[in-house]
Amino acid sequence: MWRLLLTVVFICLSASASLAAEKAANPAGRAILVLDASGSMWGQIKGRTKVEVARESVARLMTAWNPEIELGLMAYGHRRKGDCQDIELVLPVAKQTPGAVTGTVNRLKAKGMTPLSAAVLEAAKVLRYASERATVILVSDGVETCDMDPCALAETLERK
Repeated sequence: MWRLLLTVVFICLSASASLAAEKAANPAGRAILVLDASGSMWGQIKGRTKVEVARESVARLMTAWNPEIELGLMAYGHRRKGDCQDIELVLPVAKQTPGAVTGTVNRLKAKGMTPLSAAVLEAAKVLRYASERATVILVSDGVETCDMDPCALAETLERK
């Protein structure tokens, strides 16, 4: 049984967080980038919105991305306010071009709730984490607003 490799990046801690390490962490396989597009992403860090910082982080990740690794993009909070079910697989898991991923990320409009844990769980399920190597990359300000515990979820996924 493959273990879930869960890489969590909280952009509120550092605007210059390097995501290139993900390339080394998963030399082959499949991954889903889970992007926080909730309303809290309009908050600011040193005069810049978290949305801007998240977009730049994804762009940096894509410049270092191994094109042999299939990548999907899941977003949450980008379509409806007040809806903890607002989770969408925006790009399917496939070989992606950097431009496709960054362009899609740049078009998302932050507005809703933060079902962070539910989105990570959904991404893990899409990747069939219980039977295949699965990497979930989370770019978020780290505030769960939909009554789940992301740390407990990570422990549960790791055990399975």
